[in-house]
Amino acid sequence: MANTSDDGLKRQPPDVPTLLGLLCEAGVNYVVTGSAAAMLHGVPLVPGDLDITPALDVPNLTRLAAVLKSIEARRDPSAPFGHWERGDDGEQHWIKTAPTREDVAKRANWKPDPSDPASFDYLLRSRHGALDVVPQVSGSYDELMARAVALEIDGITVWVESVEDLLATLTIPRRVKDRDRIGKLRAIQRAKGRKRPSP
Repeated sequence: MANTSDDGLKRQPPDVPTLLGLLCEAGVNYVVTGSAAAMLHGVPLVPGDLDITPALDVPNLTRLAAVLKSIEARRDPSAPFGHWERGDDGEQHWIKTAPTREDVAKRANWKPDPSDPASFDYLLRSRHGALDVVPQVSGSYDELMARAVALEIDGITVWVESVEDLLATLTIPRRVKDRDRIGKLRAIQRAKGRKRPSP
């Protein structure tokens, strides 16, 4: 199954176990966020991409850049052009813009710079499917790690965005496609609450 972008081109879903394994092997510090995080928590879905929020120190971004190079990552040519802006409600909103020739050229010649976290903030295509590096929109690495959950995925430990943080992201603003995910995440949240031992 593949997601179709605005221009009709198909995006290859991520091979989540392979991508997580490569990031782990390289020693990249990150938190899995977005739909892949919901899947890892138990929501039955096929994520359109693997969202990760990496630690932004230069050594870590250097390790991430090496992984991206090894999997032949490139900016998704079909992704919309635009930027994030913080609205009056305090939330980040995507502002879509018409690309210039310079924008198109920069996308085609993209190369991440470990000294500039913003240079990683793109939806990417790779040999192992779509990967979205999200440095801060869902929260910083430190903010997410404070509540992240360690899960065992194919023999490796992966830090995954908490159900509570996922719900906060999905409910503001709420999209039609998120309604089912929200319901299933809330059910997971309630089930975990029932399992907590009494004080």
